[in-house]
Amino acid sequence: MRLSGRYASAGRIIGVFLLCFGLWVLFDANQLYHSAVNGGADGTRRDVSMAVLRPIAAVSNALHLSGVVSWGESALNQTSAPGNNQTLPTPVITAPPRPVVGQLPDGLTPLPHGRYENVHGSAPPAFSVPPIPQPTPQQPLTVLDIGDSIGEDLGFGLGDLFSGDPDVKLLQAGQVDTGLADPSYYDWPGHLEQDLDKFHPGAVIIMMGANDDRNLVANGQTVVPGTAAWAQAYTARVDVIMEESIVAGAHVLWVGLPPMGGGNITNAFVQQVNAIFLTQSKRYPGITFVPSWSLFASARGGFEVYKKINGSEVAVRSTDGLHLDPAGWDLLANALIQPAQQAWNVNLHVTS
Repeated sequence: MRLSGRYASAGRIIGVFLLCFGLWVLFDANQLYHSAVNGGADGTRRDVSMAVLRPIAAVSNALHLSGVVSWGESALNQTSAPGNNQTLPTPVITAPPRPVVGQLPDGLTPLPHGRYENVHGSAPPAFSVPPIPQPTPQQPLTVLDIGDSIGEDLGFGLGDLFSGDPDVKLLQAGQVDTGLADPSYYDWPGHLEQDLDKFHPGAVIIMMGANDDRNLVANGQTVVPGTAAWAQAYTARVDVIMEESIVAGAHVLWVGLPPMGGGNITNAFVQQVNAIFLTQSKRYPGITFVPSWSLFASARGGFEVYKKINGSEVAVRSTDGLHLDPAGWDLLANALIQPAQQAWNVNLHVTS
């Protein structure tokens, strides 16, 4: 009988441990997922960790739990120091639309419902993006976040930011190792089209490009980064994403890439694609480009891991030289609020 009691006590201890472990994983799923993505493990271990943690992170965000750990870290790591908050430059004012001429870039399949053909013809788009009504709990603003792994990082920050806001419904649809350069691996226009049709977001937030420093196929020819032909081909791919978003009635915040300090991407390439994002955003209604370079750059304008936030030095970038750390994705998400409110003419009741 005593032995059974010991087993029962051990079982209760194990049960409590498993419950606590499960709660920890649920509350800290965003950071655990980020660690799996950027922790250095390759192959099966990385893939399994990402497959397990990604849906848990999605549940955590859906239940508005993702902001709890962030709030705790902020309380421990930050002090109130007025005037130290960093903000992004004033968002670019978009210009009137321009005529769009040409065919779909090589490798991209035609979009369903003829949506793309509505704007990719010889005449200027004959439409305007409808205004976003002030969101309420009864009619929340649906925001779709897309992009590569850095776009995913931003999505986690937006999840933290809007975790207590019933006026905003955030959909995180970023995908690691993706971009616009290789549609045979991941066709972003096709996936975006599906999300636009399914969720009808009022706004789309886009951050991608870190995986695109590679050859493209244009008019049946291979073009290499750094050439005018490559820039023209990549611009056409950016146009597709912008056009199908605004034709669906969604306003767009296109977030520029920050300085890089690792991987197979140079800062010269980052500046080139940022310039493309900026230039094309000026040529469409409803699209605002928001740079992130100055937010994350060092005093010399390059990559750095640590930034001073509210008086404390915190890691905002991963040591892999590419991704954002939790404090960084929260920093960027907060910095987007003012440009979003200005561009969308709404008031966002965020929890920060």
